[in-house]
Amino acid sequence: LDRSAGSSAGSRRERGPCRTGAEVRAGMATQTEPASEFPAGTGDPVFYRSYSRRKLDGHRESFAEVVERASSGLAALGKLDAEEAALVKQQAMAQRCLPSGRWLWVGGTEWIKDSRNFSGAYNCSSTEINELAVFGLVMELAMMGCGTGAVLERRAIELLPPVHNALTIRRVLPVGKELHGREETVVTRGAGGDVRVSVGDSRKGWADAYQAIIDMAFDASRPPREYNICLDLGEVRRPGAPLKGFGGTANPVKLEDMLRKVANLLSDAQGRKLTSIECSLLIDEAATCVVAGNIRRSAGMRQFSAEDAEAAAAKRNLYAQVDGVWRVDSKREALRMANHTRVFHRRPTLQEIKEAVSSQFHCGEGAIQYAPEAVARASVDLLKRTEDRAAFLEACEEGRGAEILRGLMLAAAPEQDEAERERELTHRMRRYGLNPCGEIFGSDFHCNLAEVHLPMLEPEDMASQDEAFRAAALQAAALLQHRFDWERYRFSRDLDPIVGVSFTGLFDFFVRAFGRDWLEWQIDGRPTEGDRWSKEEARYLQRWREVVERTV
Repeated sequence: LDRSAGSSAGSRRERGPCRTGAEVRAGMATQTEPASEFPAGTGDPVFYRSYSRRKLDGHRESFAEVVERASSGLAALGKLDAEEAALVKQQAMAQRCLPSGRWLWVGGTEWIKDSRNFSGAYNCSSTEINELAVFGLVMELAMMGCGTGAVLERRAIELLPPVHNALTIRRVLPVGKELHGREETVVTRGAGGDVRVSVGDSRKGWADAYQAIIDMAFDASRPPREYNICLDLGEVRRPGAPLKGFGGTANPVKLEDMLRKVANLLSDAQGRKLTSIECSLLIDEAATCVVAGNIRRSAGMRQFSAEDAEAAAAKRNLYAQVDGVWRVDSKREALRMANHTRVFHRRPTLQEIKEAVSSQFHCGEGAIQYAPEAVARASVDLLKRTEDRAAFLEACEEGRGAEILRGLMLAAAPEQDEAERERELTHRMRRYGLNPCGEIFGSDFHCNLAEVHLPMLEPEDMASQDEAFRAAALQAAALLQHRFDWERYRFSRDLDPIVGVSFTGLFDFFVRAFGRDWLEWQIDGRPTEGDRWSKEEARYLQRWREVVERTV
């Protein structure tokens, strides 16, 4: 629409030649509406909602202030030299590349300098659910804004003990604090089976209360019993109160409901082990509570065994019509909080693949994963050639995948201690754990992504592209300096450090780089006779990859 003075709202300009990114950005500066800090005006509400922290004087940070805070934090953490630090800041200010959204929110704050909070810097994670303490850990991750992948295969959850006790929340003392209350959760046992759980007013306080209820259900130190719980929320601050460390505002609106549902779920399982779906629900119920808390997020991935029939159908019939009104199954409603994937350690049959694709087409669920392919890609340091990877995949079909990797590890490092080698081998064979979006895999890992914004770069300016991708690589790799408190994450970080540089706007970038002929080739389905375009695309992609790998 023509927004120039004197024009009608509905008039259109005649279509002219395509403008370059620089021309578009220059033109934006001449608009009569209030200037935005972003190429698209829609960037303002997103930025001020999710990345701009409220300062002590009550004002929100500007984009320049966020960049200063985040880039300074990266320089300090990553031990960047003056030239590297300047490049990271300059490229972020130009919006050519930015660190993860999580780092934009917490980077450079005192909060993120505490090792207990390191996970708050990362987009996503994946964790094996193989011990009770991990449930509270995963809730903490979500409360720090980190996406949570969870491996719920039978081999993992079989390590959990059976539920020993029943739990009933008999009484609830309501949320009572206007501002900050006591941070620690306190559990007080009374006569018989009476227990008082006083929830602490902090991220850890909430997670500890959740974990305390789980531990109570599994406590086998005495004969099975029913615990009568008084849930005291009197120390928890009311909705809207500021959170000074992490930032944002408190919102405990679903805290009571979440703890009730967790207690009921565990009581229903008394005398047996939890199913994979019950384990998922424990995590998902916590996620529903977390997502209510302002700028936190609850992105999730749950991975199940291929033969897990209950998991395959878990999200079917979540809704039913009652008197013409659609209603959700309240006991299973929380399953909506995460993506579900079944893990195949053998090649799925054609029929299994068709069923999975058909299910995803109709309802968005039903995904399957071929784990050996992920394992092969995650051990590219050993399986460097295409034929090596093919041989490994065939060996996996015969149950000899670990044997192949063991032999390659022995040849690569004959001096390695045997116990260390076997632990590393186990880790390698489990590097199919997925982050919530499913594009990163590993085992008990955190992943940090920086992103390059290709619409801000000109296709012919190779030097600027190199600078942007180098800065993004520095933004991502700086976080490898973190030493996590949890040993499982430290081990994975030392053995298989994962960083990523992503980019957005590739299609538009290629339209500007190659023009109409390339676009018509796309429309035609990328026929092989247009192979020269594939080579031109590869030229860009390979260059960017080399810059990132060299920088990291």
